[in-house]
Amino acid sequence: MKLLKFLGVPRFSSSKKSTQKIQRKLNIRFSKKQIYQEAFTHSSVNLKNSNGQTINFERLEFLGDALLASIVAEYLFEYYPNAKEGELTKLRAKIVSRSKLNEIGKQMDLFKFAKISNPHKNFGEDIHGNLLESLIGAIFVDKGYIKTKKYIVNEIILPYVDIENLDKIVLSHKAYLIEWGQKEKKEIEFITQESGKIGLKSNYLAEIFLDKQLLTKSKDTSKKRAEEKAAKIAVSILKIRPERL
Repeated sequence: MKLLKFLGVPRFSSSKKSTQKIQRKLNIRFSKKQIYQEAFTHSSVNLKNSNGQTINFERLEFLGDALLASIVAEYLFEYYPNAKEGELTKLRAKIVSRSKLNEIGKQMDLFKFAKISNPHKNFGEDIHGNLLESLIGAIFVDKGYIKTKKYIVNEIILPYVDIENLDKIVLSHKAYLIEWGQKEKKEIEFITQESGKIGLKSNYLAEIFLDKQLLTKSKDTSKKRAEEKAAKIAVSILKIRPERL
């Protein structure tokens, strides 16, 4: 495969014990061990190969992201033979969303294998999804497309994605609530403003009004999270349920 020529596998020392642990935990048999070491190396380590090129999982993350989107699309196309293009797009978004990938990466405990400069530093939730995507990229470089597809279906989709109830998942409660209001001809208004500080961080209060009447409110340290939390409460209060395919 010509693509592999452009994905040169760097040479750097790896622990036989650590690679064996990864293989057992993730149910993978390595052929190119070095590529998996790269897949779990964070940029904070500042590792370079003999040519001075930086070694971290970012390139593999890019590759894994594209592969995951393609393979999930193919899987859904076969699983929902009567679904329209727009419906399939929404379903795929629910599987490959940042929050879902973070959740899966966390459940797979990928962070345990990560090489980071300071393991006690908070890298945020995205590190889990990033590692998942880089792992997928590494499997492709090592095994090719067919085996990568098999791994994604058997080790990621089937264990961690509830396909039967996928259409019930709401990616953005705010967007969902606004869409519901438009369909039902209800006026939905979000009013969000800063309301003090928590330490050095600003605190935000999000209020939701339904036809000029206060429906619910919520606070968080970011405007986006405050609105999403309030919208989730509003959806629950209104007992809105997504329509099934």
